[in-house]
Amino acid sequence: MQPAMSLLALNFALAGAREGFGPFLGVYLQQRGFDPAATGFAMGLAGLAGLLATTPVGALIDRTAYKRAALAMAVLGIAAGAVALVSTDSLWLIGLSQLVIGVADTSIAPLVAAVTLGIVGREAYGAQVSRNEALNHAGNAANAALSGVLGYALGLGYVSIAIVVMAVASCGVLLGIDKGSIDHGTARGGEQDERSTASVLFGTKPLLVLAGTVFAYQTANGAMLPFLAQARTAGGADPSLTTGVMTVVSQATMVGAALLAARVARGRGHAGVLSIALGLVVIRGILAAFATSWWLVVPVQVLEGLAMGMGGVAIPALVAKIMDGTGHATAGLSGVMTAYGAGATVSPLLAGLVAQYLGFAASFVALAAVAAGGLVVWMFGRRALGMHGSTSQTDGVSAEPA
Repeated sequence: MQPAMSLLALNFALAGAREGFGPFLGVYLQQRGFDPAATGFAMGLAGLAGLLATTPVGALIDRTAYKRAALAMAVLGIAAGAVALVSTDSLWLIGLSQLVIGVADTSIAPLVAAVTLGIVGREAYGAQVSRNEALNHAGNAANAALSGVLGYALGLGYVSIAIVVMAVASCGVLLGIDKGSIDHGTARGGEQDERSTASVLFGTKPLLVLAGTVFAYQTANGAMLPFLAQARTAGGADPSLTTGVMTVVSQATMVGAALLAARVARGRGHAGVLSIALGLVVIRGILAAFATSWWLVVPVQVLEGLAMGMGGVAIPALVAKIMDGTGHATAGLSGVMTAYGAGATVSPLLAGLVAQYLGFAASFVALAAVAAGGLVVWMFGRRALGMHGSTSQTDGVSAEPA
């Protein structure tokens, strides 16, 4: 199989393993008797682990030639954590499993990005990311459907079976990728100079603006699906079927959104794609506050698919452009993913506390407000730094410290 085709198969297989319990965790813990605040705590631990590990992991990836082995270890770590999670009723042991999953999961995005960049090169990277994301979301949809069926027929604990199957499949695809097809110099965005990773990251203003925007983006996004599922199941809906349907709708939409993002980027640049994604999150949060029936839940999940599909393409493409020539491309992506992880940590904590005292509807409004703030930061920040709408202007973002 050609390396570029292997990347597509890898992203499909990784999707199911990487998603882990993801959207099912909230209703699983709710079914086990945990209140919204405890659920938010457990869900937030994976994000906390990612927050602490992402940037150091990215710096290591820039320096290692064993990217395939590292990716296999990460995906198997998620599978092991998922199996451990369903084997206990202790909140603290569930939290420990979430920490393992968080560290493993946070390694996957920068590893896949580095392998992709090393195989296809800088010029073809944006288009390949779009295709990768489409297959990734297709894999997520397939995994959500399988997980929903397993949870409905056998119980939510059996969702771990789907995770293990996809983890093994991912390792099989990795074995088929020739290690010689990865150019490690290209994968890290050129040769590294004498500056430290920290000085490069903190000295690159476009990267800092992007990181702040991504923090707001994921703070708004992170808890919407699981908390919307909890709101629905609190009204008597079946938890496995509800979460499975919601996830399949959003992931199926993301397939088309990821491919659409490549076309939008040709006219508006990836900076414009991210602006659209943030606006969609704002609308989604407002609609979610009123989503008391499937007639609104399905459109809310379609909006999630559009926002996440477009954002998932725009973010790594923007980082690759910003960090080109620095030799710290993976560390740059990991720095932005640290902000993403911070958002993933804050999101369920914020949503859980608001839902506990003001109700689920208020939690969705709060998340929408965060997305609106992120959109304002991005619109002003990208204009101030010259990241305008056209492709040529976006491509020209400087990676040098400003």
